[in-house]
Amino acid sequence: MAESVVGESSDNAAQRVMEQIENDIETGDIYNRLTQNGTTAVSGLGGNIYKEGGQPEFLLKRKLPIPEELKLQIKNMRSQFSMGLFTEISRAWVIVDHDIFMWNYETNDDLAYFDAVQNTVLKIALVKVKPGIFSAPVNYGLIVGTIADLTLYPMIVQSDVSIDPTHYFKVALEHNTVNDIISTESGRVFFSADDKLYEFVYENQKGWFRDGKRCRIVNQSASILSTLIPFFGTSAVSEDIEQLSVDNSRHILYCLGRNGSIQVFDLGFDGQQCTRACALLSGQISAQANLLTQYGHEENNFSSIVSISALESYQSNQLNLVAVTSKGVRIYFSVLERKVGFYGRNDQGVYHKNLTQEEARVQKLRVAHIRFAPGVVPSSVYGQGMQGVSVAYADHSLCVMATVNRKIVWSMSDLYFPHSKFLREAKSELIVDGNVWAIAPLYKELLPYARTDKLFVPRALAHNFLRQVIIGHSRLLVCSNEGIHEFEQFTPTDALWHALEDGGPDGRATADLLREFGQTELLFLALRLLCSDVPKDERVKDKAAALFYTLKDLPTAQGDVTHNPSWNPAEDSIADWANRMRSPLFASTPEHSIASPNFFSTPACKSPTGNQSMVGGVPHALNATHRHDALYLYFSRLVSSIWTYSVCKITNKSLVTLLSKDELDWLSNELRKLCDVMEKYRLLPATEAGFRNTAVGRIRNDNSNAERQSLLVLRKLVTLSAETLSLWSIANSFDLHAVSAGMNTETLQLLANRRFYQLANESDHLNADLIRALIKYFLGDEAGTRELSDRLRKDCPTLYSADDACVTNAMEQLGAATSILPGPQRRQLIENACQMLSSSILKVDLPSISQTLIPLNGYEQLVDLCLLRAKKEDPRQLALVAFNKGSCTDDVEMNLVLEKRMKAYKVFTDVLTELENCISSNSPMSNEQSLNRDLMITRIISSDDELAHASLFRWMIEKNKSNLILQVRFFISFRVRKG
Repeated sequence: MAESVVGESSDNAAQRVMEQIENDIETGDIYNRLTQNGTTAVSGLGGNIYKEGGQPEFLLKRKLPIPEELKLQIKNMRSQFSMGLFTEISRAWVIVDHDIFMWNYETNDDLAYFDAVQNTVLKIALVKVKPGIFSAPVNYGLIVGTIADLTLYPMIVQSDVSIDPTHYFKVALEHNTVNDIISTESGRVFFSADDKLYEFVYENQKGWFRDGKRCRIVNQSASILSTLIPFFGTSAVSEDIEQLSVDNSRHILYCLGRNGSIQVFDLGFDGQQCTRACALLSGQISAQANLLTQYGHEENNFSSIVSISALESYQSNQLNLVAVTSKGVRIYFSVLERKVGFYGRNDQGVYHKNLTQEEARVQKLRVAHIRFAPGVVPSSVYGQGMQGVSVAYADHSLCVMATVNRKIVWSMSDLYFPHSKFLREAKSELIVDGNVWAIAPLYKELLPYARTDKLFVPRALAHNFLRQVIIGHSRLLVCSNEGIHEFEQFTPTDALWHALEDGGPDGRATADLLREFGQTELLFLALRLLCSDVPKDERVKDKAAALFYTLKDLPTAQGDVTHNPSWNPAEDSIADWANRMRSPLFASTPEHSIASPNFFSTPACKSPTGNQSMVGGVPHALNATHRHDALYLYFSRLVSSIWTYSVCKITNKSLVTLLSKDELDWLSNELRKLCDVMEKYRLLPATEAGFRNTAVGRIRNDNSNAERQSLLVLRKLVTLSAETLSLWSIANSFDLHAVSAGMNTETLQLLANRRFYQLANESDHLNADLIRALIKYFLGDEAGTRELSDRLRKDCPTLYSADDACVTNAMEQLGAATSILPGPQRRQLIENACQMLSSSILKVDLPSISQTLIPLNGYEQLVDLCLLRAKKEDPRQLALVAFNKGSCTDDVEMNLVLEKRMKAYKVFTDVLTELENCISSNSPMSNEQSLNRDLMITRIISSDDELAHASLFRWMIEKNKSNLILQVRFFISFRVRKG
């Protein structure tokens, strides 16, 4: 590590963060753990697969009874009753005959009913309505399927929900019975009736021969050829379609038949098509499953599928669908011929190639993996298994199953096993009253993951444990005819809170978590508590901070006999852990580690750093401390959603941020809390100065000081990231569209094409362009400029310093000068502004100042600013040395300062060129412009800046002004160098 962080730069830290994000993403695809990277087709049979007992992962938070007014309606039911959840709008719904009821399950109030339907309602679904369909700003629609028709009603969702019964799309079903309804993200609506898949097409077309709203149904199960020759297109699947599931990331629709068959419809790479791609009968699925399990299990384990769930690409790039059978067996399917291979690096960091939408198209439907539920196999160590599963929910990290006439609901989650090489799950039993109708998890994404180009399929996200910092507290809703049961997920952070509350950092429960997660991940959880602003977390913050000093983290050189590079935390006993714990009394000073590069806190948790250092001519492998890695992990996981993505895009020649103002503010606030925690709890190690009289002592001190440098750079990167987010939030609050409209095309493209880590890294200085645009936007508005300056100084003190504030004030003075007539007051404003600009000259954008000063006839002042900028850029006069050597010098620093000075001179030579062009055109302003040109030349000649004279000579030669050159005192030396 020592070599990797000596002279640490923000670029290196940014690259390290990028690599850590990539390491986390590699854990995301469930396929790798489920199949152990494709080496096994069956799982769930071993004795260490399901964790039972101990703390349940889901705890009943509250039970919300069905509203009393609704209970009376249910008692009077005649023929139809069903219920479910619309989690997108926080509503539970109930159908009683031809009436629809909804209420807010978050507050358990706001009961509303809709009684405009004349026929018995069979199915309802929530739809994201296509834009431009309804005149009012309607985002959602309610699809109602009855025994006679299908109707789309607009829904207005605000604090309450209202349904407009007067404006709707309606189509007759012609004796078809609706079984299920589903919609895509783009607003397409599909429904199943009997054994066919239909699309409900609705559009708003206006013209001479059209009346506006039109709708129709399209039979997607029938092709044109089958219509002409019925026998040719007859499907082998002729059973009622009972369930639909859609994959919006790949645009694929799945249909589950009553007898367990599965049909696949490909919606095309753009999601606007629909063709039946393939199908598997129930017997074919069982046959494939038997083949994978080598015919060692009863066939009825794989038949009687009760539920299917599409797996989006962010859940798995390899698997596409999971089906749950009545015995709780999960059958995973793929629509590709073989495993997808990812490859490649690019210049922005290491990451796998995304599949294109064309590559993700359906090739075939095949069984890819079988996951047995605990207790299904007679020889299982988990006791009696699940029988008669009726309702199930399954995704990449959670499976919940309910059975008929039993109060127990089973849940299986892998949240506590992020680094396991095979899929392990914690099994919990939940008590639920009544018959279960619907199951839905609630994940609140505090920061949405950036989507890739529409031509590509999004990658699988990191494991949910690793994304805890950007996922709100997870809940599970189970809807039954007795009400809604809300369960709260007991997360690893909650487990650490209780462990610290009960036994402190040295307690047995803390040791258990340490053995489960390893030191780095445990410190990551401790950081979550330290950065929390929840009042109850204050009780354990000191104990969480003590973990950073209580756990032994000593430097260890490679080859040390006391170090075991193959150590696994899961293999140690409690006694072993007791020896690894220290009393806080002996832990007032942080200690640091030197370890084998193969030694990480957990078998799959890689250190962000690790390198070779030469000590006494002998290479020693060095590894960062767990504290160092935990801090990098925490920051990396906070910014993982935006780090390698653009912050904004260009729309109508102006910028639009991809995150909302609230999201920008939230992330900025979280990063500031991390900075505060690093300072408050002294997580930056002190400089080591002693024990350098031995080789080991020198290694330890060098490693400790290098790690301190690395963390100092991290703190700087955290600060810059927080301020960059605040800057864009401020721009949003002041109307970014109008602010960016004044930017040139090149600047717009630069800002839109830069990734967040490039904006947050000070090397690009791109944030200054946005600050200048904000200042320009408020020119002439003194109150607005003051407000902007105050907010920038408060929220972006590094990006917007006191010098920046001085420049802003000067620009405001120049703006005021433009609003008054020429005279003493105007001259005084210009002089005051130029004095302020001179005091902060290195922060001045000279081309922008030039555009402001020239209309005010500030030609001489502009020359003075250019000369001062050149002088400040090169205090040691290195550019003059480089100029004297001509093109012979290879000194990078000399050439750099020479380039900076030439850029300053170019500002006044550009103005001279504009004046000369005006003079040559014989315009009415020629005489005045000739005087201004001479004033500028005289000002330059009167200076002692030899390089400024040289720039002027070149300009004069280009403009054939040789009669003026002999008047300049540095001409002789210039002529010698040119000769």
